Amino acid sequence: MNCRKIHIFYIFLLFLASNFALAQEDVKIELSKKNILLDENFTIKVIISNTDKSAISAFPEFPNFTKGAKQKVFSKNPLGYTITQIYTPIKEGNFKIPSFILTINNKDYTTDSFNLIINSAEDNSEEANETISPEKAKNNAFLAMNVSKNKVYVGEGFRISLAFYVSESNTIKMDFSDDLNAQVDAIAKKIKSPDCLEQRILISDLKGVPTDINGKKYLTFKFFEAIYFPLNNKPIYIPAVELRMVQTIKNSKENIIFKDFPQTISVLDLPEHPLKDKVSAGNFSLVEQIESQKINTGKSFSYLFKIIGDGNFSTVNVTSPSNDSFFDFYPPEIKENHPNAQPSKEKLFSYRILPKDSGQYQFDKYFFWVFFNTKKGQYDTLKSALKIKVFGKTIADKDTDASNDIFAGIDKLDTSRTETNYQEVLKNISNLLIICMLIGSLYLFNWGRKKKTNNE
Repeated sequence: MNCRKIHIFYIFLLFLASNFALAQEDVKIELSKKNILLDENFTIKVIISNTDKSAISAFPEFPNFTKGAKQKVFSKNPLGYTITQIYTPIKEGNFKIPSFILTINNKDYTTDSFNLIINSAEDNSEEANETISPEKAKNNAFLAMNVSKNKVYVGEGFRISLAFYVSESNTIKMDFSDDLNAQVDAIAKKIKSPDCLEQRILISDLKGVPTDINGKKYLTFKFFEAIYFPLNNKPIYIPAVELRMVQTIKNSKENIIFKDFPQTISVLDLPEHPLKDKVSAGNFSLVEQIESQKINTGKSFSYLFKIIGDGNFSTVNVTSPSNDSFFDFYPPEIKENHPNAQPSKEKLFSYRILPKDSGQYQFDKYFFWVFFNTKKGQYDTLKSALKIKVFGKTIADKDTDASNDIFAGIDKLDTSRTETNYQEVLKNISNLLIICMLIGSLYLFNWGRKKKTNNE
């Protein structure tokens, strides 16, 4: 009886210990994206689980950042706290953030050092570059061709837009002619240089946008817009264009022609470089995402290498890293996002990576992309800032497919060879034998009937 009670007591203790292990305090420190704009915030998030305690030391001060408000959110189910510290960048640049320690519920937690890249706040309105001459601004209605840049590098994009301006004080009714689409197509053919790639931007709705020019109010009707990328260093000549409008005076309609002046864009050659004829030109930044911070050998994880910026994304291609004794890299899934009329676009390279050995690894050895930075006027490189730690046993033979991961060995499959499906072959032979047996049975049945008839 006593032995039975002791066994029950031990089982009870094991039950309590297992529940304690499951409910023990868990702390995670999460950092927001490390490549942001000047008008965005960087955040440090502390997630405390399975406890109602939230004692935390002061968050660190970072040079070139303003330390903002701290937010604390309590959750009953699941039990825990989420504490978020906000930092606002003061200026642009690439800043090295040293390792720091946070004391949370009397335990110290150390973070790795990292880089924070702060880019200038994007101005989504390239019309900020528009210049309307004082002579034009005197008129109640005029046509204006706006060019975003008058000097570019080879491969660097520039925008051309055409808009019709009508003063709000104008007393003459102005309308676009019925053949506006044909006029726009003719204009597009006229201004497109054979030395440029063209990317037309769809304008589906002609709406008048209020604009103030030298204190005078206008309605702006943009009817054409495109981005051009020079292929060589020849100057780009944009000829004069004209637009035919219909004006109504005293119930009488008549055509009127509006013209604009020609323009020339200077094109600078890229400096000498081994990759001069292969790199993209523009302003780009990098955003990275990793599936998990807990990485084990033999189990693949996802990694996102996303390039954001202003440039010709058809030339943006990242060289996939080669497999080595530490990782297998599977071909990426590539996706482009091009919001219409937005200068900033993005290209995503989503990888599956299979770790084969434990240890700490810096990803800049594997993931980087060289381009020509038109803002700096020099070649630049986007490099991974990730540093990961892999746990687990070394895969016995790193060059074999010893892993149980479903992606293991996918890059070694020989798709040129036709494999024999023996199960299908056996099935076909069985069906053939059944058909032969049926034919034989019918033959014997008919033969027996004929023999019986002859005997009678």
